[in-house]
This record gives sequence, structure tokens and C-alpha cells, in this order.
Amino acid sequence: MRWTEENSVYLPELDEEHQTMFRLLQELRRAVVEGEEAARLKLRAKHLADEITSHFRHEERMMREAQYPQAEWHKRQHATARAQLAAMADSIRSRDQASIFDSLEAVAKGIRDHINIADRMAGAFLRNHMRSLR
Repeated sequence: MRWTEENSVYLPELDEEHQTMFRLLQELRRAVVEGEEAARLKLRAKHLADEITSHFRHEERMMREAQYPQAEWHKRQHATARAQLAAMADSIRSRDQASIFDSLEAVAKGIRDHINIADRMAGAFLRNHMRSLR
């Protein structure tokens, strides 16, 4: 989970948030690999979930303000990601390393796919909307 320019949605504030999410996912994965204690993993997972939730609220506000026609579809994807985050937290509580890796990979793949499809679509709409306001 390394952010590259290929992951850009060309909205600097969203790209920065995405970069933070990628970094936190990498840090959490590294901590799992290194066998970090469960209490620290829980804190890392909570921090990641808080950042992602804050990002989703930001995106949803931007889409609402711009009257993005696909906003409800996009929000349903956010709900799916929140469920994946909850499953990851459950796996960390269970301390089953295989389950933790599986759930972490599901979150990472879901976030990466979401950015590369849904966020790029929304980003294009939002950029055009912002240009129309100038």
C-alpha cells in the first residue's frame, strides 16, 4: 500500500488524506508483521479508522455541496469500507494473525479500489464544479 501519483484524484486536499490513509495502512501492516502487542495494534487500527471516517465525511460534504449525482452510490461504498474496518478491529481483538492479515488486506484493497474508481469519478466532477465557480 504505497501511494503513488497513479492514485491521485487531482484534488490536493483529498490526495493528502489518501496519502495519510496509505501510510497508516502500511504502519499497521508492519506492526502486525513485527508482532506488536494487541493493545498497540488496537490503537493503530482505531487511528486508521478515525482518519478514514474523517476523510469520508469530508468527501461526502464536498459531494453534497457540489450536488454530485452519484453521491448516494459513493456513500454506500463508504459504508462498506466502514464495515471492513469494523471486521478488522474484530480480528485484532481475536488476536488471530491470519484473520488480522486477511481483514487488513481486505481494507487495503477496498480503499485502493475505491480511490481508483469512485474517488476518481467524484474527483473529476468536483474539479469541474470548482472550475465553474471561478
